[in-house]
Amino acid sequence: MAHEDDIVDTDMILQMAFEHAAKRRPDGSSALSDFEQAAAAILWVHALAVPRLFLGMSRMPSREHVLRMVDWYLAYVRRDKRHVSPEFSPVPYEEREPLAMRLRALIEAWSPPGLPAEITEVARALLHAEGMLAPPGGWDNSPEPEMPLEEFLYWPEGVPALLKSKRQGPGDRERGHS
Repeated sequence: MAHEDDIVDTDMILQMAFEHAAKRRPDGSSALSDFEQAAAAILWVHALAVPRLFLGMSRMPSREHVLRMVDWYLAYVRRDKRHVSPEFSPVPYEEREPLAMRLRALIEAWSPPGLPAEITEVARALLHAEGMLAPPGGWDNSPEPEMPLEEFLYWPEGVPALLKSKRQGPGDRERGHS
């Protein structure tokens, strides 16, 4: 999950935003949309790697939505992109696609809201193949995020849901008001 000491390369994001406007592909996609989709997908894989946080969310994603996130991740891997700064070396990047394909197959057979251990194991292996280490004490000891997990994950309704959540006060969310 996002940590206080995570670094965001704002120069890179601004450069991609300008490229996005100038170099849209015939299908409407761009380097910026590729980055956004990859980041959203990696956050979902991260959520699957920490069952306590995933199962503690106030809403559950559909199987179709999680499949979409894995498909976005596969597209990122197949472009041979690497948006995550590696935390160790050498990183087994060649394992990303086979692991993502395995995760996709597991999710196709999954019925939410439970989270099978095999999905969690493959998600953790995938994060490792992306160059990420588990927190001290392992994934099960991941710290609680500063805001609810579901507030920084990409949902089918996209950004408007996050903005709506931000307009509500914390008490409104706790009482379930929308």
